[in-house]
Amino acid sequence: MRNILAAPVLSFLLILSAAPLYAQKIVPAGTAVMVRLDKSVSSKNAVANQKVKATVAQDVVIHGKVLIPRGSPAAVYVAEATAAGSSSTPATLYLRLDALTVGGRAYPVSARKAGAQIDPRGKGDPVATGGAVAAGVAAGAATTGGKDISFEPETAVAFRLKSRLRVR
Repeated sequence: MRNILAAPVLSFLLILSAAPLYAQKIVPAGTAVMVRLDKSVSSKNAVANQKVKATVAQDVVIHGKVLIPRGSPAAVYVAEATAAGSSSTPATLYLRLDALTVGGRAYPVSARKAGAQIDPRGKGDPVATGGAVAAGVAAGAATTGGKDISFEPETAVAFRLKSRLRVR
């Protein structure tokens, strides 16, 4: 009789001990956060650490709960920008995600940089590179006459988190 009661009680205790993990609202490392640029940025005139106004493009859902809602402000900065130059200098434009604001609270994040590079000889389209660059970067990455890279407003960029993010 004792063993019959012990199993359900033990199961109940295990469930209770796991509940706080879900209540902590953790976005795991490796999660893609899709960000939409509000303004354009170009390799022709962008400088390192220049802020690029952006918002989260789609809800980040973990275990059926929205932990980072669409429309949340995103702190995006230019990580690297090189204007198209001589035939040996490719145009590059890489962005970094430094923080996300959820419920009025800013959370620093560690994410892989994302962006594009174009062949200096002007062959082909911009090549989207980086952590996880989503559909929309290559489409939103336009080239100008000098083969510079420009991310237009509404361009969607996916940053992949390098470490977990605890949201409260």
